[in-house]
Amino acid sequence: MALQDLKVEDLEIKVSSARGKIELTCRGAIHSVSPDEYLNPYFDDVVDEAVRQKSRVVCNFVELEYMNSASIPPLIALLRQLAENKIKGEFIYDSKRKVQTASFRALDVIARKSDYTVVKGV
Repeated sequence: MALQDLKVEDLEIKVSSARGKIELTCRGAIHSVSPDEYLNPYFDDVVDEAVRQKSRVVCNFVELEYMNSASIPPLIALLRQLAENKIKGEFIYDSKRKVQTASFRALDVIARKSDYTVVKGV
């Protein structure tokens, strides 16, 4: 199964896969009150594909203009799924954007408890 890009409302996730890495590049904004409805199934597919390919997963949020607080639980679920499946994961965000810094601070607390995931601002 090849992963597909995701386009929902103002959010676009471009996927690329090469040499042991699946990269998700997020653009636009997450305004939805329940983004888990589309992010959780999408991330489930990403994890399944990463297990199949024995790939690490890189989630790049640098180009994401806005994310609301409802977008954090699906990211936490992804982070936990990666760790449960022993998949290396990296979450990259724009440390100059206050909304991203605030959101990813919560993720970083969880990621630090895992040997498989890292959150870093650029």
